[in-house]
Amino acid sequence: MNEEPSRLQLLRFARRVVVQQATAALAQIDGWIAVEERHEAERRRGEEMRPPPPERAFSTGSTA
Repeated sequence: MNEEPSRLQLLRFARRVVVQQATAALAQIDGWIAVEERHEAERRRGEEMRPPPPERAFSTGSTA
């Protein structure tokens, strides 16, 4: 009574496995993208909040 799966059943199973693995891989990559987007936003906010460089009160060049 043990029938082996048909070629079509094996192909459909293989397809389900590939779809499952690809979905998991895409979810992982999407997570990495989200983390990197947060890091870039934090860097931009840090640059925007940085005070401007102070005005020079004196000249440092030669006057010749």
